[in-house]
Amino acid sequence: MNSPLTATLIAISLGILAGCSSKTYIDDKQVNPELPQTWHTSAQSLQQNQPWVDAIATQQLLELASIALNRNQDLIQLALDVEVNKQQLVVSDANFWPELTGALNTGRNGNNDTQTNTNSLSLDVNYEIDIWGKLSDNARVTKLNLLTAEANYQQARDNLVAEVVSAYYQVVTSQQLVKLYKRRTDNAKVSFEIIESGYVQGLNTALDVYLTQNEFYNEQSNLYGQRTQLNSDIRQLERLLGGYPAAKLMVNAKLPLLPKGIEVGVPSELVKRKPALQSAWYQLLAQDASVAYTQKQRYPSLKLGGSVGTNSSEFGNLFDGDFSSWSVFAGLTSPIFNAGRLKAQTEQQKLQLKQQEQQYLSTLFTAFEQVENALDLDASLQLQYQATLKSQANALQAETLSFEQYQLGLQSYTTVLDAQTRSFVAQTSVINLKNQIIANRIQLHLALGGDLDAGVTQDE
Repeated sequence: MNSPLTATLIAISLGILAGCSSKTYIDDKQVNPELPQTWHTSAQSLQQNQPWVDAIATQQLLELASIALNRNQDLIQLALDVEVNKQQLVVSDANFWPELTGALNTGRNGNNDTQTNTNSLSLDVNYEIDIWGKLSDNARVTKLNLLTAEANYQQARDNLVAEVVSAYYQVVTSQQLVKLYKRRTDNAKVSFEIIESGYVQGLNTALDVYLTQNEFYNEQSNLYGQRTQLNSDIRQLERLLGGYPAAKLMVNAKLPLLPKGIEVGVPSELVKRKPALQSAWYQLLAQDASVAYTQKQRYPSLKLGGSVGTNSSEFGNLFDGDFSSWSVFAGLTSPIFNAGRLKAQTEQQKLQLKQQEQQYLSTLFTAFEQVENALDLDASLQLQYQATLKSQANALQAETLSFEQYQLGLQSYTTVLDAQTRSFVAQTSVINLKNQIIANRIQLHLALGGDLDAGVTQDE
């Protein structure tokens, strides 16, 4: 084959294969589903957009969130993962540069008659030309892995702040329940003493004494259990802060009722805003680059190299500056037969890309599901709270009235116990619902891609 024809064929081959370097293997239609213009769940109760973060961001909570961001062991691991990927990027980028190595060798050889010394000093340079974009694809994988690690770290920061806020107000909830249980235990003790005194005077029956005494011990048992739950909740918060779970943290806060407002946005904005979705997208792009890299492993590799140095039988002469020995070379290597290994590796990467596409879609639709559920629950909790407030008011009135009528002989003590139980359930529900509203609002803000890392310190 003559030289002009050979050069032409090589140029055509280079053009074809270079064009492959920008090819994507992602099914664009598959990973870009049509999204609704608005959320399906009505967000009318949230459209006032009143600031709500200020209602929960106490000075103590802000300090605890800061401590958690600096000391939480799981978050520190993810921060170190980012640094690991940064170093891996340095390793990957180094492939674009020539590699220079130095060699110093000394030895002695000979036979029974003669012996000689051999010494050599050389500098060697090697460089691979990225003619197919293989090294570029490998670097792209590394860069996307770094972006994935950074997105995971940011999502973890948001998640941690959300967990600290939720755990903080779970402690406040438990504190209020302990106070409620303590008050009920004290009231049960007073009721027992009144009934017992009436029994001694012949005004009450033995059954009433047993019932009131049973109620007192039940309330006392509930109080002990709630104190244990409070300690457990404090330990959970302490662990989020990265400290020892000693249940010694003192939390001083009230349980606020949040305003209704929060900016919900539209579904398409969530894809751009939420770090978890960004991470899933970067993983998909990284796998796409891995397919390209594996595909190009089947192409020839072109390497250039050179060496300069000196040889001498005297070791001291190596450093006289006479580097008269040199060499240059170019090498082209290409896989010829590997029993289908490279082809199978390429197909394997393509299949993993299809898996990653489905993983991205799963992450995407799960994110939408979380928003829809949180919107639905927010509206429901607001209605539940208003209804339970009315229930609590009625139950407290009924509790007082039933005991007064019992003392007048108009009601049995079982009616009093029933009224007390209803009152207790209503009061407990009010406390728990206020906490649930806070927890769900935090989760909604997180599901919408809100930056809780920074957002917890400023208005919505």
